[in-house]
Amino acid sequence: MFLDNIISKLEAFWSDAMRQARSFVVVSLFLLWLILAFIWLLSKMGYVPPLSSGPINLLEYGMLVLIILIQAFYIGAKYLEDIYEAPGVRLTLQYLFAVIFGWNIPKMKIARGQRDFKGDYSTIENIGGPGILQIGRDNVVVLETLQTQGNVLFAGERTITRFDFVKSVFSTEEQYGIIDEIDTLTADGIQVVVKNVQFRFRIDGHFSLSGNDFQAKDYIPSKKAVTYLTYERPVDAQGNLSLWTGAVSGAVTGIIKDHVNNTYLDDLIAPSHIQGHPLDKLRNKFVSSEIHNRFTGMGIKFIACNIGEISMNSEGIDLDKERLKAWYVKQSGVLKVIRAQGEAESFVSHERGRTEGQAMLLNSIANALQDIGIKSDDASSIRKNLRNILLTRTAQILEARTSVYHKHTKEDSQNDSKRKL
Repeated sequence: MFLDNIISKLEAFWSDAMRQARSFVVVSLFLLWLILAFIWLLSKMGYVPPLSSGPINLLEYGMLVLIILIQAFYIGAKYLEDIYEAPGVRLTLQYLFAVIFGWNIPKMKIARGQRDFKGDYSTIENIGGPGILQIGRDNVVVLETLQTQGNVLFAGERTITRFDFVKSVFSTEEQYGIIDEIDTLTADGIQVVVKNVQFRFRIDGHFSLSGNDFQAKDYIPSKKAVTYLTYERPVDAQGNLSLWTGAVSGAVTGIIKDHVNNTYLDDLIAPSHIQGHPLDKLRNKFVSSEIHNRFTGMGIKFIACNIGEISMNSEGIDLDKERLKAWYVKQSGVLKVIRAQGEAESFVSHERGRTEGQAMLLNSIANALQDIGIKSDDASSIRKNLRNILLTRTAQILEARTSVYHKHTKEDSQNDSKRKL
């Protein structure tokens, strides 16, 4: 353990030394190139004597180059101060030195999903790289450039270039959420309050195992989940980007409201032992594959949810009267269904009887025609028998219709008397 600490410190010292050496080489080459460029340009213009005129000219050249260099850096720093609304030109000047020469590169610590830096203003936060990100355990950072997005960095010390910008920072630790109250309505229209809803979740991912060790080492979030939480989060009514934890609270609230809206009050407060308690069904719903896939699509691994209690909101409401109204509406619906079924069965019976009567009438006519002997040679006798048959059947039909009419009239009068009672 002690040897590992020494090796890590030596590696950090070596990386810093190499970075400083590269910065010194870059600065020296840049200044040398700038001095030679100005000397050549002014010599061609004839404004000053050439370099070989004497050592005094070297000082003149150097002062001229230094003044121009200072002015250029100052103008660039003022421009950055105006563009990025920096509190002072000193910060933007340090940023220019870090970009061009690699001096005093800013650092930012990432811990518990929060950004920590010295002072009130950070060039990494407001402008971008270059910089060093010291990402703590169970944290993840999303970088983007003008051309790419979704570059995910995990725990460790990471160097970002001047083209990188820190888009989002997330904590992959297990999160804990509480919803104090959820106001909703039951299926029979009674307002209830679901209180003290507690749930746990984290960014979708998996634990890593090292070698043959069965103990989880680090939690590795899914890149797809982190990208979704960065670029596809919903906004609130004011158009502001909501926290990713707030999206989980909204989803939990929607699931609970949907369940209560489809359940009657009696089933919530006095459920039958046969059907099971609705709250148990609600808890089981949160561990179902459907809800799991829904949260996974949001980039969330949902762990558990506990429903506290359900109470009725009785402020300014007569609960007994409301329950009576709901019961009356429910029973009225049942009675309407029964009445409609009876009317449908009565109509079917009438139609069946009428069809059977027509079939019997046709059958009796056919039998009567067969009885009189349709093949007889006496035509007058056949016509007479047909006439008698038709008159007899017509009288029977009229008698049957009259009896049915009297029956319906009697039933209508009985119904009218019942309505009056």
